[in-house]
Amino acid sequence: MADQAVSSLSNVVVTIIVAGHVTRDEFGAFSVALVAYQLASVAVRATVGEPYLSAHSTDTGAARATAAGDLLRASLAASVLASSVMAVAALAVGGDAAAALLALALVFPFLGAQDALRHVAVVDRPHLALASDGVWLAGVAVLVVVAPGDASAAWFVAAWGVAGIAGLAVAIATMDVPWRGDARRWARGHREMAGAFLAESASARAAGQVVQLALGAIAGLPALGAVRAAQTFYGPLNTLYAGIYLALVPDGARKRDEPAELLRFMLVASAVVTTGAALWALVGVFLPDAWGAAVFGDTWREAEELMVPTGLAVIAGSAATGAFAGLRALGAARYSLRARLWSLPPEVTCALGGAVVGGAVGYSYGFAAGNLVMAAIWWTTFLAALRHRAPHSGPTDGADPGAAPPPAEASSAAAAAVPDPPPARATRGARK
Repeated sequence: MADQAVSSLSNVVVTIIVAGHVTRDEFGAFSVALVAYQLASVAVRATVGEPYLSAHSTDTGAARATAAGDLLRASLAASVLASSVMAVAALAVGGDAAAALLALALVFPFLGAQDALRHVAVVDRPHLALASDGVWLAGVAVLVVVAPGDASAAWFVAAWGVAGIAGLAVAIATMDVPWRGDARRWARGHREMAGAFLAESASARAAGQVVQLALGAIAGLPALGAVRAAQTFYGPLNTLYAGIYLALVPDGARKRDEPAELLRFMLVASAVVTTGAALWALVGVFLPDAWGAAVFGDTWREAEELMVPTGLAVIAGSAATGAFAGLRALGAARYSLRARLWSLPPEVTCALGGAVVGGAVGYSYGFAAGNLVMAAIWWTTFLAALRHRAPHSGPTDGADPGAAPPPAEASSAAAAAVPDPPPARATRGARK
């Protein structure tokens, strides 16, 4: 969890510093690069990092070394592909944003590899992930201090990337991951799982953006601003969820052959996360007005009204944490995608229906109701995967050539339906 906090902090630090050093247009260009980084990172994690946690957390010896080497090569290949897309986008947009995107395209293959190696380390050597992320954060602090007065957004993106390369160097030096991996072998062995995870992440992100845009159209921009302010208050929980998730999946995978024990473990994890969310919600409800206004300015007056319903939404979403991590621990990619596709329609419908009836407040209560339905769907799906898991060995579906065959789909409706990361978060924004 500590390494996730440090990793996220490097993004926050560089964003704050850039905001104070560049013009509004330059900061907009930096924001474009940051969004591109987030989108690319989600894609690389879905195709490389998450499949590793699901399928290889219990590997040892030569099997683990082979999987880690293949992961490193695959992450580099996926990151280079993402960088190529960034370069093409830079040529299309032009201006300051183009320079920032080109700078990101140059460093992203290294950043993608660093993030992938974090997924290897968190299985049983989280201190190595913390060391790598700590070097990245320290490098950011040093480079921004020596930034020239006329530094552009592209300069800061490049400096942030160079600091990340230093973190990658530490990871490579300490983790002893073989370089002679095979990206094509990784792609063949994890095609179904990676595809399901990628589709799941893409659908969740797309739905989140549609809901935010629709809220602005239905209730107006002030309502959207109030909702964003309330969600920002609950943003620190995203770091908590990310850290817990990275710990839960490997630990859960070790209990894969004991379904009852895995279920108890994930129930306890959900209870802990939900309790933490409830305590943070209480802080939001009783936060003095002066403090809220100091942080959020004029939007606090509207955001204050949303502390209770948004807190309820976060609590309801937190309840799904164990089910989400449990499906990942089982390697149940099809089940996980099915849960995501089934849960998105009620989430979207409840939130926007609430916005039509009651503006920002109605949206937030609708969001809470949608999250409650979502949690029920995830737990129902997790229990189904556990029942299927009982007579089999290996990941439940799609992880390895020797895994048990996937079950028949219970319904074709899931495929026709419209959770970076776990569905418990307060927003669908990306995280590092």
